[in-house]
Amino acid sequence: MDFPKGSRVLRLELSSEGRYALRTLVYLAWIGERVTAERISTEAHIPRRLLARILATLSREGLVESEQGRSGGSKLARPASKITLREAVEAVEGPFGVFRCIMQNRACGEGAPCALHDAWEEGQQAILRYLGEQSLEEFVSQNPSGSLSTEP
Repeated sequence: MDFPKGSRVLRLELSSEGRYALRTLVYLAWIGERVTAERISTEAHIPRRLLARILATLSREGLVESEQGRSGGSKLARPASKITLREAVEAVEGPFGVFRCIMQNRACGEGAPCALHDAWEEGQQAILRYLGEQSLEEFVSQNPSGSLSTEP
């Protein structure tokens, strides 16, 4: 994205673990079968040491099934059409939201709402709605070649 020189933008970003988790899920959706962690790491350009933790988290959250052993590997626990970006993001990042009041030094929800509360709440709900409507399958169908377009 190009922004005017010197401009400042509000950044809504995932952690590196969140980005790698989404990359893992999109890769598994594209492959459509059980694959080894080594193959995921190599082909999706995910550090092997971090991938083990990501797969464990995604498995615990019911998004990935993993099996140990010679014919082991990981695959999506449900069809890609049934896994939303919201589920994927929240599985790794936790619930999305504003937890601190923007105007006062207190937890959001303590006391009367601040002047910006409704605007931030509405924006948060719009993002959650959008993420909840986007399935992994939609990204795979937009990119049938399976290229993740990532740099190592």
